[in-house]
Amino acid sequence: MLFDAILPVVASAIFLIGVSILIFIILNIFRSMRLDSRGRRRLSRGWLTDFRRALSLLAALVLIGFGNLTFWVNSELRLYSPVVSGVPLGTISIFQAKGGSPRLVYGSLDREGREALEVFPVHDATFQLEGERIQWSPRLRSLGLGDYFKLCRIDFFPQTKAKAVLDRATFSVEVRQGSTDLFHYISAGRRWLSFVQVDTLRTGGDATGDYSRYLYVDSGRIVIR
Repeated sequence: MLFDAILPVVASAIFLIGVSILIFIILNIFRSMRLDSRGRRRLSRGWLTDFRRALSLLAALVLIGFGNLTFWVNSELRLYSPVVSGVPLGTISIFQAKGGSPRLVYGSLDREGREALEVFPVHDATFQLEGERIQWSPRLRSLGLGDYFKLCRIDFFPQTKAKAVLDRATFSVEVRQGSTDLFHYISAGRRWLSFVQVDTLRTGGDATGDYSRYLYVDSGRIVIR
């Protein structure tokens, strides 16, 4: 994926620049502490030099921290799948096994393009899929950041039209490690983060049949067809 290739390079460059500045400051400080030919320490050049060093040190620490943050964002995004119009994000299959309980199988592709399957027991007649969508600003597309989705939870409900019952799942399972810290942090700071949007998407399905269908994100909602 594009962000797999670009973000680590950007993070490495930022981190190395910060480390280089930090090393330069340390060498400069040691150089100023060297003894002169008479065995005396060199005098400080004044408050202006110390102020410049402090600013350089702060800049180095900010760059190192930002580089580590970019590494972390990249590792969190590896759990998500890019949303491309018309391209399925996975499959949802219901199997009614003879002599055993039915199974729901969620299939998705990993980063190497291999299919990853997760199998869950079906406890009731209907289910609800819950997923996380992260949409980055178009200004960040040059970094490989765009529109991403992750299925994180499946709730099972009895087949009833009573809303009071539908509000209470009888059984819930997490998908692919469940919700991510990245989603929670962005959700908490969405008022100050104008360059990214997060949404929780849900859709329901019938767990009484026997079928295999594709999973899409279309027009801001999860679609099974």
